[in-house]
Amino acid sequence: MKLSVILPARNEEELIEKTLKDIYQYLKKKKYTFEILVVVNGSIDKTEEKVRSVTRVYPQIKVLKSKPGYGFASRKGMAEAKGDYVAIYNVDFYDFRLVDFTEKDMNGNDIIIGSKLAPRSKDNRPAKRKLISFLFNLYLKLFYGFKGTDTHGIKIIRKQVIKSVLPLCKTNSGIFDSEFVLKAQRKGFNITDIPITVEEKRPSRFVGRLLQTPGDIYNLYKALK
Repeated sequence: MKLSVILPARNEEELIEKTLKDIYQYLKKKKYTFEILVVVNGSIDKTEEKVRSVTRVYPQIKVLKSKPGYGFASRKGMAEAKGDYVAIYNVDFYDFRLVDFTEKDMNGNDIIIGSKLAPRSKDNRPAKRKLISFLFNLYLKLFYGFKGTDTHGIKIIRKQVIKSVLPLCKTNSGIFDSEFVLKAQRKGFNITDIPITVEEKRPSRFVGRLLQTPGDIYNLYKALK
């Protein structure tokens, strides 16, 4: 299989059907095999029910389940993905340019990140969120030598990178993205980013994530020391 698309999904009943149909219709035009893995993690709404109804029409879409949390969902999807390339999208944001890079063997890169902070990106989120993203990326540069502009963006990854890096990862929360990218950098994989335009399609979950940040930063420190 050439491509796996992972979609962590928690309480996304309003968007999940449209997102799945958009991604499926785009990939169906391609000449390669693909799968879309929806990892339902801790939903208390009708997300899982809606995904399962879509799978009856589109067999390339599959439902996985994990413990609540973005990190748990991402790890589950990565472990189950069968594609030579693995894209990690958000239910409320995806950019088809990332999967198109598979047709060019990712231009020789091992990870390509859709970055909110790359030059020419258009980040239309509130100013407070943009500032925190900037400060967090600066923190990663100063303390861990991160060479890119974003670890938490949507991304496309070679399967061989996942096989090498995933067993080394220890975190399970939203900080998992940073741990994975930083450990991939330490192992010498080629990482680059592309500019994206960010538009929010649903109410922000920023406050909940912000409350987790101190613990996430500590857990990242323990995982990387």
